[in-house]
Amino acid sequence: MSSPRVLTFFGGAATATGSMMLLEAAGARVLIDAGLFEGNPAASLEKNRELPLDPQRIDAVLLSQASLSYAGRAPQLVKHGFTGPIYATPGTRDLAAIVLAEAAIDFGARDGGALYGLADVLTTQQRIVGQPYARAVHLRRNLVFEFADAGHILGSSSIELRTGEGGSHRVIYSGCIGRPGSSIFRTAEPRAGEVDTLIVGSPFAHASHLMFANAQQRLAKIINETVARGGHLIVPAASLGPMQEFVRTVQSLWRRGLIAELPILIDTTTPVSLPTLLRVHPEVVSAGALAYGDDGGVFDEALLRYAASTGPRELPDTPSMIIATGHTGDAGRAALHLKRCVGDARNSVLLLSFQEEGSVGHELLAGADTVTIGGERIARNATVHEMPGFSGHADGEEMRAWVRALGGPIRRAFVVHGDDLSVAMMVTILREEGVRDVIVPREGESFPF
Repeated sequence: MSSPRVLTFFGGAATATGSMMLLEAAGARVLIDAGLFEGNPAASLEKNRELPLDPQRIDAVLLSQASLSYAGRAPQLVKHGFTGPIYATPGTRDLAAIVLAEAAIDFGARDGGALYGLADVLTTQQRIVGQPYARAVHLRRNLVFEFADAGHILGSSSIELRTGEGGSHRVIYSGCIGRPGSSIFRTAEPRAGEVDTLIVGSPFAHASHLMFANAQQRLAKIINETVARGGHLIVPAASLGPMQEFVRTVQSLWRRGLIAELPILIDTTTPVSLPTLLRVHPEVVSAGALAYGDDGGVFDEALLRYAASTGPRELPDTPSMIIATGHTGDAGRAALHLKRCVGDARNSVLLLSFQEEGSVGHELLAGADTVTIGGERIARNATVHEMPGFSGHADGEEMRAWVRALGGPIRRAFVVHGDDLSVAMMVTILREEGVRDVIVPREGESFPF
């Protein structure tokens, strides 16, 4: 008698962060993603403090990418007794080493106690098994998975699982699908065929991003106006991974004479060269991007400056762009820079990622006159801009194209990773594409499949 198949949503359900799903099939308990809830520091810490399941009863973990919203709780699982393998692409494995170490250092600097420390991160890295794209891994006799390039950030993947006799039931988890037309990453190309269960993310399904050429023009305008005021441009980042496309765009604008020369300060607790990451992982780079010219192409180090510090840094005397970790502005290096810069009318803030309700970034986008950062209420005088097209996430029509590329009929779909608006739009897209059974799960809900 075959064991029951059950899918339980512990995070990423009715919210854009905290991605975590438990798939039970073929006698195995497999956790798909292990993400942190992000946004308001007090609220997210409360949600992250207690794990929703016993780590010792998990057989394996599959990570779709290295961002904290998808992988940030992996060391917490290990700290509390998980001893199984953590599967990820080689790119995700290497990027996670940086992202998770930064998270551990950041936790240590916050009030309320650390979720895990650097020792837990090291043990976690030892448990990560790097698996290339399109290589099948058998977890049980009737349970196999493989990663497919999602085209979002370094190492990001969709995950295909097959279970049942002869792999009769096909499960596709989209992960974060990237934008087609990237100057760096390959376009996501899912394997066509019938899909029994689809789990699809929707953070920007409600959006219609600017074409890259138009986005470049707007970015040049923002930079030039900030430089003319003698200010700094603060760019909070989800992690180093999503910033590669953005940095490459800034370098291209400068080389074409469309913006003034200004240093790009990469301010993290664990500095690493973005171009070096790409050199190590050419499997994620598009064929066109690999054929670079004299300017170094995607491996260009022009304008980049790297800094390592766990405390406040002195701001440059002249205009600069500061890319700092902590995409919502509530924590990390970004919070330190925003706290010093958001009150100065010469400065600008550029938000690229999804901003969870209650976060500093969400308040800034809503036009708040004051924001609370690190417990201090600060007047907002800086100019605030939003350019989600540089987040690396596909918009609504780009997600529609990805769904169509899946080919055969989709029998059932679960929509995750978004707020009410983006989830509703993804539901509409799926139904327009002929998917009749579309479910929006809530946190803690389980479904047989």
